[in-house]
Amino acid sequence: MKVTIKTKLLFLSIAVLSIPYVGYQYLREMEQYLRDSLEASLIDTAIAVSGPLHNKGDLFSTNARSAIPSIFVHKLSHAIQMDGYTDDWMSYLSWSNTYSQNEGDTQDVLSYKFIISRYQQYYYALLQVEDPELVYRLQDDPGALNNDHINLTFTTPDGDLKHYFFSPSAPGEFTPVELISIKDEYGVESREYSYRTNVSGYWRQTQTGYNLEIRLPVTVIGDAMGIVVTDVDDPLSRTTKSVVGTSGKLTHLSPGRILQSSPEVESMIETYSRTEGRRIWVLDSYGQVLASTGNLSRELAGASVNLLYSLLLPPVHQRFSDDLSGASRLQGDEISNALNGILSSRWRTSPDERAIIVSAAAPVMINNDINGVVVVEETTSHIQIQQRQAMASLYNKSLFVFVFVTALLLLFATRLSIRIRQLERDAASAIDQHGRVVGKFRTSHSTDEIGDLSRNYAAMLDRLKEYNHYLENMAGRLSHELRTPITVVQSSLEQITHVNSEIDKETYLERARDGVHRLNTIVIRLSEATRLEQALQNTERHNENVKEILNKCVEGYRGAFSDVEFLINVPDNDVYRNISADLIVQMLDKVIKNAMDFQTKETPIEITLETNETNWSISVVNYGETLTDLMDEQLFNSMISFRDKKAKNEPHLGLGLYIVRLIVEFHNGSVTAKNLANGKGVEIKMVFADT
Repeated sequence: MKVTIKTKLLFLSIAVLSIPYVGYQYLREMEQYLRDSLEASLIDTAIAVSGPLHNKGDLFSTNARSAIPSIFVHKLSHAIQMDGYTDDWMSYLSWSNTYSQNEGDTQDVLSYKFIISRYQQYYYALLQVEDPELVYRLQDDPGALNNDHINLTFTTPDGDLKHYFFSPSAPGEFTPVELISIKDEYGVESREYSYRTNVSGYWRQTQTGYNLEIRLPVTVIGDAMGIVVTDVDDPLSRTTKSVVGTSGKLTHLSPGRILQSSPEVESMIETYSRTEGRRIWVLDSYGQVLASTGNLSRELAGASVNLLYSLLLPPVHQRFSDDLSGASRLQGDEISNALNGILSSRWRTSPDERAIIVSAAAPVMINNDINGVVVVEETTSHIQIQQRQAMASLYNKSLFVFVFVTALLLLFATRLSIRIRQLERDAASAIDQHGRVVGKFRTSHSTDEIGDLSRNYAAMLDRLKEYNHYLENMAGRLSHELRTPITVVQSSLEQITHVNSEIDKETYLERARDGVHRLNTIVIRLSEATRLEQALQNTERHNENVKEILNKCVEGYRGAFSDVEFLINVPDNDVYRNISADLIVQMLDKVIKNAMDFQTKETPIEITLETNETNWSISVVNYGETLTDLMDEQLFNSMISFRDKKAKNEPHLGLGLYIVRLIVEFHNGSVTAKNLANGKGVEIKMVFADT
């Protein structure tokens, strides 16, 4: 089997290219395995966390108020300074809930943000109200509500519904009032107000409205709370323009439930949240948060900053936007499925697309009913770290393999260089400075291109040696061809001077003319090939009927050589090709002349025209002397002749078939000569590609 250099290099290249491909497949499979493992781990954790919560009905108590939007109480790490500024709230502002009008005029719509948090024994609340037209309470009417004011509605620990009104007469710190309805003995109802000194507020006007900070003791509030913001824009009529509550239009009658992390639930799930970067939520049947522990941030000490890894793998971010941090209610497909009793998981990206978060949810059963959900969350940052560690290992191993393969390539290239240099030395020593072939070219037994090149060089030198031998004998051949006509001319001229008869003089003159004609023929044939090569550069082709050209040529041969039989085989249909008709005729003349020189008397010369889908051909067969191996290889070279001395009246310089080759190659074809299968003659075949 022949193995070329290209094939060898291809095998080596494939071996090298397979390394990163195998590594890429390895990383993909490893990533999928880690993703599946992480998802399964979160589901198992959710099941484990929900186990102790089953049948704990007191932790998942629900009532009619559960369907009303609730208020979630966040945890504060420090006390809030009551000054109306938001500086102390900067870390918690993203947890604010926004409330606004849903009906009416879309211009100057009342809206506000509200957040309530707890620190030790106090609740701290912040309202950021968008209200460009502020109307304050008149100073002489502390109980008036015909101005911008806030109604804090809540239930007491005893279940009583209370209303505290924050209605200041000017910006600054103030105390809310509670309006109490009193009926006298006649059933006439009146309202009295009283200040609640255990509750304080601070009202600060802003460019777009106002901020209100509220502080009140934890012991005052029961299990429900609501905020109602009333907007009055006209200081003259003092009519109410808009009212927006945290629990809708009936917030003042049915406030939402207060939700805050249950210490008892947190203590039950705390053990499972010790895994760094894992967060656990416990939700009620409405998706409202009852408790949460842990966070999604984790230390990525193994994160690599290698440029190569950054190009191949997405970056690992330690900081990202956590949209659910501090949330009071969760939603998602996994939570909906868990509330239907189906274990489920969900993959999502953070809002800034810097992290991928995986969450798994499991239901909490109470008396065979689903009354809650446990949600476990974690990012895929540790998977990315493990990918980078695997990439580092793969890179190191690949580097070793690359070095090894490079060494092999260097050895291979070195061997090629040695062989090529040996080839160069053999070529330099084969021919001397005068152009004579003086050495024997060593051939290689290798089956690749260099081996082919060495064998072709050897064959080329053999042909060159034979050609040089022919040129060296050219003088003898020319002297042989020229001696006879010169002798004829010289002797004829000498005889003319010695004869007086006109008939004899004419005879000698005719002999001299024959000698001169023969000399002229020799000169013409010597320059014929050169003139043909020059003529080919300016020859144009035309669409000609090859069948008609052959028929006319054969008719001419039959008229000129009546003693020779010519047989022609052509297709029934005309054969039009883009050719030079004159050159085709000249080519056919040379081949026919050669066939006539070597044919056996009384045998025909056969001319055949054949066509197929890809090419067309002209073949000439003569019966007689066959070719030797040496003749087959050199027959169409310049100045090569294998004729014997039987045709002494015509000079033979070995240019006829060389001219045939030039014409065939001009028509994008090739010419070959081979012995007939029966060994009784020779076939010269000219094959032309269809163009």
